[in-house]
Amino acid sequence: MKKVLYKLTAVCLLVMFFANHASAQQKIILLNGKTIYPTSYSIGEMFVNYKLEGDSQKRLRLIDKYDVFSVIDAENKEEILYKPVDSLDFSIDDARLYMDGENAARIYFNKPGVRISSAGVGLASGILSFYSLPIPFFYGIAITQRNPKKIQLPEEFKNMENNEAFRFGYNREARSIKMKQSLKYGYISLGVSLATLFLIIK
Repeated sequence: MKKVLYKLTAVCLLVMFFANHASAQQKIILLNGKTIYPTSYSIGEMFVNYKLEGDSQKRLRLIDKYDVFSVIDAENKEEILYKPVDSLDFSIDDARLYMDGENAARIYFNKPGVRISSAGVGLASGILSFYSLPIPFFYGIAITQRNPKKIQLPEEFKNMENNEAFRFGYNREARSIKMKQSLKYGYISLGVSLATLFLIIK
């Protein structure tokens, strides 16, 4: 019985150790909603300097201070670096909601129609041979001019749909996703089209 208790105690201590270690992880939170997990960092006048796990002693990574929202140290204390310059900038609370919107779009936004239509444009434009190269690019620009008509979110986040800052971040990231997908599928299908045309002519 004592051995069982000792083992349970040891397991609990290990769980507590790793839980504390995980919660104490340093973070650099960027204004685009992404998070960097450095092993160390320092804040300079213009840049945040940091190292990632596996970096050599001499290597030092830099990120523009104005691209950083906040840093969280090993004690889980947050230092806000973001500062609104004028009344047109988001407040700190709205900036958090904006980043939440960007992250929500990365997780939930899905538009298969963009991939299908871009692939179709790439295939069709192949008949123009060399002159078809800019077509997928211009098509990508065209389809990203409009925001998504409907925000794709699970039911528990539906209350965020009408928040202006959240929606602004969501729409911006959704347009970026659409552009990347459009270029990817447009140029892949264009390559297939040109290769097929080349084989037919040959």
